[in-house]
Amino acid sequence: MSNSQARLKQAFPFGLAIVIWFAPVPEGLTVPAWHLFAVFVSAIASVLVGAFPLLTSTTLAVGATVLTGTVAPAKAFGGFANASVLLVVIAFLVAKAVVKSGLGRRISLFMVSLFGRSSLGLAYSIVITDALIAPAFPSNTARGGVIPLCCPSPKGVDHDPMTPRDADWAAI
Repeated sequence: MSNSQARLKQAFPFGLAIVIWFAPVPEGLTVPAWHLFAVFVSAIASVLVGAFPLLTSTTLAVGATVLTGTVAPAKAFGGFANASVLLVVIAFLVAKAVVKSGLGRRISLFMVSLFGRSSLGLAYSIVITDALIAPAFPSNTARGGVIPLCCPSPKGVDHDPMTPRDADWAAI
């Protein structure tokens, strides 16, 4: 994809937000509700078209609602005061770091070398890893960060579980 196509893809959500923002407010909705709808439709669209990652889209959306005065800052950032939300956010940030650093690939290949004699052994290794992580991450959603430890294994043997050709690996 060329640089101009990437810029166009990134401009699309902002254009969509502007179009919805200035469109007539439907009957039964308040102006702030309509503006909130415009911001979050554009945030969802930006993730769907791949313009921005989820974290970037949500951060831009929350920032836009505060900067435009649609929502008060205390209300917009109130959800981040909840410990469970922070736990999940931090878990996904750590998971991203594990993938980018290659640590997930190294750990997964180590687990395959220990338990890879059978698919049942690999399944047990995932359960054991989840059990070891459970005291640190009590949230099931937060423990979903174990996925970066499991997904690199097929890539180690030239398979990508996210492609249709290798979707059979995703079932493991």
